[in-house]
Amino acid sequence: MPPVLPLQLKPSPRAISLYYFGIFAVLGVYLPLFPSWLQAREVRGLAMGAIAATLPAMGLVAPPVFGFLADALGVRVWLIRAACAGALAVFALLALSSALGVALGFGGLFLAALGFAFFRAPMFMMADVVAMDASMSSGIAYGRLRLWGSISFALMAIAGGALIDPARPEAFPAVMTAALLAAFIVSWLLPARGEAPFRRPGQQRGEAAAQAPDAASSVRQRARALLQGRDFRLFLAASFLAQSANSSYDLCYTLHLRDTGFPESLVGVAWAVGVAAEIALMAFSGPLLQRFAPPTLLAFAFAGAALRWALLSSVRWWPALLAIQPLHAVSFGMMWVASIAYTRDRAPPQVLATAQGLFSASAGAGSVIGMLAWGELYKRGGGSLSFGVASITASIAFVLAVTFARSTRRSVPGSSVFSASSQYQE
Repeated sequence: MPPVLPLQLKPSPRAISLYYFGIFAVLGVYLPLFPSWLQAREVRGLAMGAIAATLPAMGLVAPPVFGFLADALGVRVWLIRAACAGALAVFALLALSSALGVALGFGGLFLAALGFAFFRAPMFMMADVVAMDASMSSGIAYGRLRLWGSISFALMAIAGGALIDPARPEAFPAVMTAALLAAFIVSWLLPARGEAPFRRPGQQRGEAAAQAPDAASSVRQRARALLQGRDFRLFLAASFLAQSANSSYDLCYTLHLRDTGFPESLVGVAWAVGVAAEIALMAFSGPLLQRFAPPTLLAFAFAGAALRWALLSSVRWWPALLAIQPLHAVSFGMMWVASIAYTRDRAPPQVLATAQGLFSASAGAGSVIGMLAWGELYKRGGGSLSFGVASITASIAFVLAVTFARSTRRSVPGSSVFSASSQYQE
C-alpha cells in the first residue's frame, strides 16, 4: 500500500493558498487571451475550435491517469511539480519561437495546446487532493484555501486584458511562461519529504520495489470497489450533467447579455459579480459543510443552477440579469466545494487522488459535450433555448443528487474536509 503522509509533512494552508493563487493566475491569462492570440496568428474557424478543444479534452484523460499514478506510487506533490514543469516547457518553447520570429502552423500550435492541456489538468486536480490533506491537518476549510485561486483569476483576467496585446506575437507566450515559472517555483513550497514511491517508513528500496505491483493492484481493487457503489456512480453522472449545464454559461453568457441589450460597459462587471459571489461562498463554506452533508448541498446547488438557467432563459431586463449573478455562488461555488467534500468523505484515503481524477474527468466530459451542444442551440434559439435546455439538464442532475444522497452508504453529518473535529469513517 502506498504510504499515507504524516500530518506534519503535509502542506501548510499558506503554501497551498499561494499555489492556488499561482496556477489560477495562469488560467487568468490563458482563457481570456488565447483565442485572440490565435486569431492574430490567422487561426480561425474550425482550426481555432480544434485547438481550443484540447483543454477540455485533456480534462478527460489526464486527471484519471495522474490520479492513479499518485495513489499507486504514493506521490502527489512531485506529480504537481512535474505537471508544472511540463506546462512551463511547452510555453517556454512557444515563447522562444515567437521571439525568434518562427511562425508555427496549425500542427505546431495544436501540439503546443495539447501539451499544455495535458499538464494543466493535473496541476489543478492534484492541487485539490493536496488541499484536502492540508485542510484535514489544519482544520481550515478547503473553500478558504481555494478562494485564492478565484481571486487570482479575476485579477489576472483584468490585468491581462488591459496590459497584454494579443496582436504582438511574443507578448502572450512570454507572460504565460512567466506565470508558469512562478507557479513552478511556488510548487516547491509544498513539502514532499514524506513521499516515497511504494515505500513505507523503514522499508529498504529493494523491499519497496518488490511490493510495487501489489501497491498498484491495491489501488485498482479499491477504485473498482468505489465505482461499484451506486451512490458514487450517480454522483459522477450528476457531476457530468451539472457541468454540461454550467458550460452554457462559459460559452453563451456574454453573447446572451449582448443580445438582450445589456450595457457593454457592464459586461465585465456582471462577470465580476459572479466571481465575487463565488469567493464569498468559498470563504464561508466551512460552517455549511459542518451543518449539512455534502450530498444535501450538492442537491441544493443543482437546484440553484436549474433556477439560475431558467431565469437567464426568460429575463430580458438588464438590472434583473445583473441581480441574478450572485446565484453563481450556488451553481458553481457550492457545487465545487460540496463535490470535493463528498469525494473526500466517500473515497478511502488510499484512492483519494484516483477518486478526484474520476470526478474531474466526469466534469470535463460534461464540459466537452456541453461546448459542442450550446453553440448550436444558441444559433438556433438564442439564450432562451440554450439556457432553457441547461435548466432542464441541471434539474436532472438535481434528481440524481437526491437519489444518491439517499443511497450514500456512509452517513456523514459534516465533512472531514471542512471540520477539524470530524474524522473520515472507513
